[in-house]
This record gives sequence, C-alpha cells and structure tokens, in this order.
Amino acid sequence: MHFQRNVSLIALAVSAAMGVSQAQAQNDSNQSQSSAQGQNQPIVALSDWNYDELYQQGGVTADNLMDTEVFGESGEEIGSVENVLITEQNQIAAIIAQVGGFWDIGDTHVLVPWEEVQLTDDGVQIPINEDNADEYGLFDSEYITKQDLSQTQQVDDDIATGNRVWKLTELLDDYASVGEGVGYGYVDNVLFNKDGKIQAVVVESDSAYGGGPYAYPFYGYGHGWAPGYTTYSLPYEENEIGNMDAFDYEQYNGLWDN
Repeated sequence: MHFQRNVSLIALAVSAAMGVSQAQAQNDSNQSQSSAQGQNQPIVALSDWNYDELYQQGGVTADNLMDTEVFGESGEEIGSVENVLITEQNQIAAIIAQVGGFWDIGDTHVLVPWEEVQLTDDGVQIPINEDNADEYGLFDSEYITKQDLSQTQQVDDDIATGNRVWKLTELLDDYASVGEGVGYGYVDNVLFNKDGKIQAVVVESDSAYGGGPYAYPFYGYGHGWAPGYTTYSLPYEENEIGNMDAFDYEQYNGLWDN
C-alpha cells in the first residue's frame, strides 16, 4: 500500500474536493453524528501525542489485514479478506471474506463477526466450512440488513453498510486536510490493536509538509467525517502538525509484517 504518489500535482483537485466535503459535513443530516459516540471523543493535543505506546503495543495494519489469507476451521486456506466493517465506536465489527472456489458452492462472500475471527501467524481463521457458509451471508446479520440497504447509498458493487457501521475502504485513500480545508495528504493506513480497536490513522503527507507517513488519533463520527466523504479532516491547524515525527513502521510490531 505504500506506493508513491505525486500528491503535489493534485493539490488543486484536493482543495476542491475538500470544499465539497466540508459542505457535505455542514449540510448533511445531523442524525447519525448527533448520536454517535465519536462526537464526545476529546481531541488529543499533538503536544501530548507520541508513538511510544503504538510502538509498544503493536497490532495490525489495514494494509496487512486487507487481502490477508483466510483459513477455515480445519486450518485449510479458503480465501482472503475483502473488507472490514467498523462501528461508530471505532471497533472492528466483522470482516468480509471471499471464500470457496474449490467448494461446490463456488466463490462466495461471507460476513464473519470479529469475535469469531482468530488472528494467527499466517492470517485469520474463521469457523466456516462448505456446510455452514450460507449461515454467514452478507445480509443475514445484525450489521448489514436489507433495511440498512434501503437507507444508505451503494458505495461499491459488493455491499452497502448502514449509517452506524462503515467499511474500511471508505476511509483508505481519502484526502486528508488540516485547518480550514488545507490539503495535507491522503489516508494511507489505519492501525488496529489486536482486539480490533482503531489505534491511529496514518496520513501520507504532501511534499509541502515533508512527505512521509504520520500517525494521528482517529476521529470519526461527530468530527466532520462520515462514510462517503472524500476527505478526512484532521482537527488540527497547520502550525500544530509541523513538529510531528514521521511514523516508523520498523518500530511498530505489526502482525504479518515481513
């Protein structure tokens, strides 16, 4: 995921997108944000924020979790992770995996609650086999329902989520801004602890800010961001981010890091 981009060349496009995103944030219905826990989440001063705890805890990066191998209950490889569902409390709720192929049912997508997912040294293990795969359908769940689908827009061609659960792919690669819609970079990664709680969001900064990855506390609902927005707005001013150190992945004890 750490591919090179010339963010500077799209600065004008970024600024335009940020304007649209902020207008959305101001004009959108307040229903989802007003009831979200994120609205009450205090803003951590960057002077009090450092990476020591992240490095010590380690965890799972989004770029490792997405597309990682999925193993069945008998330990055989059966597919890969296609997406991750996250609650408004910034906690992984479930994974979406593509499994099958060698089964009579062929390739299919399943939704597995996070509490049934086991992290292993090789990937994730889920309690699915050919006989019970239909019990883990995308829409037979408390997370994704037909009622949700009638209340939300289709974000891509595989699944839509309700307004209390969002997909990891709805945040990754969003533009990132600071201050009053100033282009800063793009969301390159998300860090989770091994219990599935978001630790930080990693922004690949524009060359005007030195380039490189910088990890920040994650603020979702109630802080100017919601699924479907094209820009993730950091609640900091330009002069606050100038003293940040680049995030060092080598010091982060990430599962499945090579």
